[in-house]
Amino acid sequence: MATTQSTQQADPQRSALTGFIERFGTERFLVAYFVLISLFIYAPVISLLVFSFNTGGVTPPYQGFTLEWYANLFANESMIESIVRSVQLALVVTVITTVLGTAAALAYRYEFWGRKLFLYLIILGIITPGIAYSVGADLFLTNLLGLERSVWLALPVHVVWTLPFAVIVLLAGFPPNLAENEQSARVLGADRLTTFREIILPQITPTVLGAAVFAFTLSYNEAERGLLLIGRDRTMPIEVFSIASAERVTPQLFALGTLTTVFSTVLLAVAGVLVIYGSRRS
Repeated sequence: MATTQSTQQADPQRSALTGFIERFGTERFLVAYFVLISLFIYAPVISLLVFSFNTGGVTPPYQGFTLEWYANLFANESMIESIVRSVQLALVVTVITTVLGTAAALAYRYEFWGRKLFLYLIILGIITPGIAYSVGADLFLTNLLGLERSVWLALPVHVVWTLPFAVIVLLAGFPPNLAENEQSARVLGADRLTTFREIILPQITPTVLGAAVFAFTLSYNEAERGLLLIGRDRTMPIEVFSIASAERVTPQLFALGTLTTVFSTVLLAVAGVLVIYGSRRS
């Protein structure tokens, strides 16, 4: 009886919504919905960009254009050093992730014992909460193994984070006829090394480069998983957290956020273009 009453109450609401959509137009309704969702998602980013050039700082109203906060950012030595450390760490993570991810994605094309478990173990790096993984990594690496906290102690943690994304991008971007071309080369007498160098590598190179760019972006912006491992020589995201937690948000952080957002967006766009180019090329 309760279910019937709730259904009757829901039907008028559903009918009203359906009638509104029909009067307004399904296409217009979907466009309006998309615009509202986009504004909700990107309004903070737009605010970040606009007020990074505001003479009045980070609080409304907008008083005028200035580059003062960007000049102050580049004059902040500790912030620049943290950015350099983030870039160095991200470059090493990118190389390791690209090699391991490419090998894992190529191996996953074949049937072997534990194939599904292999993929689930890799994806575990995504679904594990970042701060929880940071606590576990700190317990294992510093307390049990006795390793000293540093930027490079966060290296394996970053690889665990970036590797699943690289494997997913690679598996999605591999040409569908890659296995057939590889088999044809082997039938014609090519050895494994020649097949990889002449057949496989040229076809997957754009996708591999896209996965590498994606891994760099993820590592460069990662903070949670290395939070307890890095120590005094902080990376850029952890330096930002430290400043924001010790004092109110400063215009310099808005300037840094704008530069980081633009930089990451460009890198992700390049990664997307490389993956699409690799798929179409095949």
